[in-house]
Amino acid sequence: MRLRVLLAVLLLAATPAHAADDPFEGANRQIHALNQTLHSHVFGPFASLYRTYTPPSIREGIGNAIANVAEPVTAVSAALAGEFAQAGNAAARFAINTTLGLGGVRDAAEAMGYPRAPMSIGDALCRWGVPSGPFLMLPILGPSTLRDATALAATSTALAQGIGGDAVLALGVTEQFQVYADLHPMIERVEVESLDPYATFRSAYLQRRATACPGDAAAATED
Repeated sequence: MRLRVLLAVLLLAATPAHAADDPFEGANRQIHALNQTLHSHVFGPFASLYRTYTPPSIREGIGNAIANVAEPVTAVSAALAGEFAQAGNAAARFAINTTLGLGGVRDAAEAMGYPRAPMSIGDALCRWGVPSGPFLMLPILGPSTLRDATALAATSTALAQGIGGDAVLALGVTEQFQVYADLHPMIERVEVESLDPYATFRSAYLQRRATACPGDAAAATED
């Protein structure tokens, strides 16, 4: 939730903090244009219907369940980064919410003193000092970097070995749609009001990653 709030703030007032490492800007802008078309004609209408006809409590439950599935990824990522307390917290959250939280629909762990603290393999790579690399705009998934996109692909591949490719695809699509539905009004506002929506989304993503990743922030300062 805090990530989404931060992203929301940055989308509303994102200004380039430094010269973006974007050598593939031409291709990235073409992919962004494709994403805009998909958002306008596919995801946007479905997101509007979803927000209109699905009660907030149901949407929250779906979001909680999706986040619960990601807890093992957080546990592994945190352990790889040497954050063992965070890894233990994620493992406890998964055990509690899967049982007492009805499969993760309710965040029972939060009330028991285990707050959500997500971490990805991309975050772990950052802790190891792996640079972010150039900015990438991914089809449907949106803003990323070479490091984060590679980490996402590796995570998806590993999960597919454990729970199957179809399950990973279904979870990924559901998660992406859930996030998009939450941010849909704000994304539309940026598309309408921003002079350069692509640059706004790029700046928002890079600023968020610099906030989460000390190494990215240091590189931005050096630039």
